Amino acid sequence: MKGYKTYLVIFLLLFFSNAFFAEEHKVALSEKQWEEVTEGVDFTEDFKENNPEELDIPKPLDYNLSGFKYVFYFLVIGLVIFLIIKIIINYNSNPSLSKNTISIDSIEEIEDKMHEIDLDKLLEEAIKAKNYRIALRINFLIIIKMLSQKNEIIWAKEKTNWEYYEEVSDLKTKDLFKGIITSFEPVWYGEHLLSEEQFNALSPSYEQLKKQLAPHE
Repeated sequence: MKGYKTYLVIFLLLFFSNAFFAEEHKVALSEKQWEEVTEGVDFTEDFKENNPEELDIPKPLDYNLSGFKYVFYFLVIGLVIFLIIKIIINYNSNPSLSKNTISIDSIEEIEDKMHEIDLDKLLEEAIKAKNYRIALRINFLIIIKMLSQKNEIIWAKEKTNWEYYEEVSDLKTKDLFKGIITSFEPVWYGEHLLSEEQFNALSPSYEQLKKQLAPHE
């Protein structure tokens, strides 16, 4: 019986020792195999590919808009050119007599279209700008326009003031017109400056002739 127990103890010792060494051997082989299998493998990349949160989601199409900027520039330049042309057309049809644009060239344009333009309004603007020489010229154009509307003259840009004078048939109108021509030409063609006092001194003769030419009811 004692021998049996001895054999049993020996058996158990051999069993546990074999199991112990087997487990140690198993662990050692697993680590070695793991190192061989996983050599060169990026676990971070694998995790990223297998992680649902890190899956690549299709992105919206990345359009290349570099070509559209030239279309945009073309449209902007076209709009600017259109606005410039529009301003020029409006200026020619309705020339402005602001203080900074009153000039001989403006008067030439106004004379060409004086039958289409509100000369009385332009006269007010010239007086407001204190350009009395231009105001006198516009006042004279008002007389020419009224003579034409009254059929006292046939308007033509190339005609002289004295040619207009010869066409006037009404004697009172002719006499008043002569006085205006005589006072106007030295100022305009002589390129003399005209003060406010001088303009006001000449204005009554213009107003008298305007009254004479105005339609009578």
